[in-house]
Amino acid sequence: MNFSDSINALNNQKKIEEAQVTKGIEKIKELEKKDVSQSEEKINLVQSSLQGVNINQENNNEKINLIDKFSSSVILGDSRAESIVSYGILDSSPVVAYKGRNLISAQKEGDINKAINLAPTNTFLTYGLNDVQVYGNISDFIKEYEKVIKDIQSKLPNTKIYVNSIFPVNNKAVSKSPALKNVPLFNAAIVNMCNELGVTYIDTSSIVDESSYESDGIHFKPGFNKRWVELLVQKANL
Repeated sequence: MNFSDSINALNNQKKIEEAQVTKGIEKIKELEKKDVSQSEEKINLVQSSLQGVNINQENNNEKINLIDKFSSSVILGDSRAESIVSYGILDSSPVVAYKGRNLISAQKEGDINKAINLAPTNTFLTYGLNDVQVYGNISDFIKEYEKVIKDIQSKLPNTKIYVNSIFPVNNKAVSKSPALKNVPLFNAAIVNMCNELGVTYIDTSSIVDESSYESDGIHFKPGFNKRWVELLVQKANL
């Protein structure tokens, strides 16, 4: 091999080495991008996981706080009150409520006596929705409500009684059960009853709007129940 051939061979080798270096750099850059992407994905997953933990922790803390506030209180009622437990706003300890309950069945099934036996500092009565469909005469409804309240007052004279207004229903529900249109009239009678018996009436109409309802136009979505319980806390200064 002469001198010229040697120079050409060296130049060719240099070009090969440069090409290998360039290819190697591109590969490194590709790997770096891949690693960064994978790291970002891992970071995002961790952050999402931590965020979920924080949200759950906040919800648990709120529930514990509400349960503590109701430690010496009882909520009586029908399926609307029962949903406070179903949706995890409170546990079952302070809630004596069952689907379909009205003032008569609540007494017959022992709900009122159960609440009395718990000797609460505060009692929240949330009846009325089913009663509106039972009583054609509002005065008969009021007489029965007075009977329940006086029973509690006589056995628990130091217990403070709160009567929740009957939540309204929307037009869809009224079209299926026309008697429900009388909810405002029943509420007006409840206000007078509370004034006469010296118990506290809680007007809950401010927290109800069309977006609160489930599809039946009677029951409420989970978020509503939290607003309701928080309103009870506020009104009773728990």
